[in-house]
Amino acid sequence: MSETGTETSPATVAQPVTSPGVRASAAVRTYRYLRLSLVGLVLLLLLAVWLERLDGLEANRHLGSISAYYYTPARSVFVGALVAIGISLVAIVGRRGFEDTALNIAGMLAPVVAFVPTPRGAGGAPCDPDGRCSVPPEFVPAVENNITSLIALGVAGVALGGHVVVRRRKSSRATRIGLALAIVVFAGFVLWFGLARESFLDVAHFGAATPLFALVTGVAYVNARRARSRRDDAARARAGKAYAGVYAAVAGVMVVTFLAAIALAVMDQLGVGDTPDEWVLWVEVVLLLSFATFWLAQTFDFWADGLPEDASVLPSVPPA
Repeated sequence: MSETGTETSPATVAQPVTSPGVRASAAVRTYRYLRLSLVGLVLLLLLAVWLERLDGLEANRHLGSISAYYYTPARSVFVGALVAIGISLVAIVGRRGFEDTALNIAGMLAPVVAFVPTPRGAGGAPCDPDGRCSVPPEFVPAVENNITSLIALGVAGVALGGHVVVRRRKSSRATRIGLALAIVVFAGFVLWFGLARESFLDVAHFGAATPLFALVTGVAYVNARRARSRRDDAARARAGKAYAGVYAAVAGVMVVTFLAAIALAVMDQLGVGDTPDEWVLWVEVVLLLSFATFWLAQTFDFWADGLPEDASVLPSVPPA
């Protein structure tokens, strides 16, 4: 009985729809599928490109980069896969500090790689027959439409993130710094698009793709260090060493690939040596396969828990 003498209706008391155990199990499964979807999206992209190289028009069979396949029937898969990868990277919660911030910023960059094609004559995409070596004019309206829509969504996302961090008074310093960095990156991106459109069209694809892979390389390195330090029990320590080896190998391959790409790019610019015609494509293939390997390994590493230790989330409050 209440103090007013009337009985409180059970309907007025908030009750969880599912038990905490069921909710936790569903969350873990969701993270498994989310990580595995990243692997599937990479394989989808590579398969679409490979089919075009095998059975497409003769002009499309030897393009010098995966990005150049934006101008082929593989475009829909190229754009869709990168947008989905970006959403997934933002959705996945990493460790507090660098890892979570890196995943969020990488997720912001992936749609830019999708929406802004590599210019003709760059990155393995041949110039048009009439000699145009830039983003063809007929594609520019689509780029402007897509990027404007992305900016509008980004404003809403940054506002929501800021609201959550401000309301969550116990947000860590790392979380606040991560939000500030995301805002700076987003603001710089908007200014670049608004004030230097020609430069944006020529460079934004590479300006987004390079830091995207660099951030994922950093995340792999962080995971290698943290997995190696697990000491809570013997079984987890052994598993941690195994996963640390995989993460370290992924980070190492990506670093070596970056260095090789820089060396080949310099050689191309200086006209020194005989660089392979399709070296950009194979650099991208190695980076994408390394990316997929990392997420496959992390899926099984966190199979039981869903999230890494020190994930960027607050502990749940038990219901009253």
